[in-house]
Amino acid sequence: MYQTQVTIHMRDTDATGVLYFTEQLRICQEVLESFLESCGYSLQRMLEKADFVIPIVHAESDYFAPIFPGDKLSVQMITTRIGTSSFTLSYTCKKMETGEEVGTAEIVHVAVDKKFREKMPIPAFFAEYLRKIQ
Repeated sequence: MYQTQVTIHMRDTDATGVLYFTEQLRICQEVLESFLESCGYSLQRMLEKADFVIPIVHAESDYFAPIFPGDKLSVQMITTRIGTSSFTLSYTCKKMETGEEVGTAEIVHVAVDKKFREKMPIPAFFAEYLRKIQ
């Protein structure tokens, strides 16, 4: 499991002052980026130098309670599946103050060869990163 904290800002909310639904998925993407950086590997490096990318091919999320500006969330990420060319990451968002679960998400990525734009096996070193958080 990888865990980090985020603070909700006004820009993350809709006109009612509640977390805008797409922002939960953005937060999850940022948690993935934070995890990769903690492994010494960044998405920026992947985009510039690696021969593969990991686009999202499926995403779903659930919302259990409103989230407001100033709320601090604990976001946990785990790898729930590693296939040959795709992997699934699951996220749980909880309010830091109360521990209340406010949302979950599941995101499926596929490894794609940058040159040929075709799916490919997940590189061994990257699969090892994913195994760290199973």
